Amino acid sequence: MKFRLVIAISLFSVALLISSAFLLSQPPQDVFMEKRAELVVRQIGHQLLQYAGDSTSRVLPVKRLSTNTFQLEFQNHFAFMPDTLVKIVRSNLALIDLPVDYLINVFDCASKELVYGFEIRPGYKEIVPCRGRAQPRGCYTIQISFVDFQSSQNFNSYYPLVISALIGLSLIAFTGRYYLKSERKEGNAIVDGVSIGKYSFSLDRQLLKFNSETIELSHKEVKLLSILAARQNDLISREELLKKVWEDDGVFTGRSLDMFISKLRKKFKNDPCVQITNVHGKGYKLEIKPEL
Repeated sequence: MKFRLVIAISLFSVALLISSAFLLSQPPQDVFMEKRAELVVRQIGHQLLQYAGDSTSRVLPVKRLSTNTFQLEFQNHFAFMPDTLVKIVRSNLALIDLPVDYLINVFDCASKELVYGFEIRPGYKEIVPCRGRAQPRGCYTIQISFVDFQSSQNFNSYYPLVISALIGLSLIAFTGRYYLKSERKEGNAIVDGVSIGKYSFSLDRQLLKFNSETIELSHKEVKLLSILAARQNDLISREELLKKVWEDDGVFTGRSLDMFISKLRKKFKNDPCVQITNVHGKGYKLEIKPEL
């Protein structure tokens, strides 16, 4: 049952991760919003020239100066009324789903000086100066900046996908950890209540039982015996035993291993068929010899 559950979780995790990766590889929503913003900015320039009585000269290609600022340039000189510019900008941005917080700046082409500007931000006092004062004919560039345009779009576009990817990675990590833990238990430990000769070894309770006698084991003795008992009659190297039993201690010596082996030997004294044999220079093995 547990195995089937782990397999199901693994398949679901992989599917979720693949789906998230596929969606993240697609053009995010803000890419399309940027294209719409460029079209609207160009439309603003077109209408501004129409109000100025120019229906033939071109609006030059829109330039993107930063993540949230677009610049309008024009082929010919023109004059404009600030009231008209405010009206055109408001009406066009109201027609589409774009951020409503924006800043408009009009610059003189030659001097690069700011000749007019206004700011619209809901929740704040609008800054729309100099209404009713006509701006003389000249060469102008208009910059339109959307407040928090890029950051808000990215967050809204990617947030669900990032959460899905994190969930998928978490489930995969959980599954991997489960398998590693299972493999370690299979390779380094034993089923509770295993027989070692005439003894019964309880890993969970940290006990050895011989008939009615109960022998308590220390934490290190339990770890050491669980490795030996899981591979009875097999030689286990000193390096492996030291690493698996004392790796959490940081500093350890072969003398520690020999001392705990000696302690375990004494606890198996009631059964001569159980021996922990030292293979010189190589390691130890828990041997269970047949009764004579």
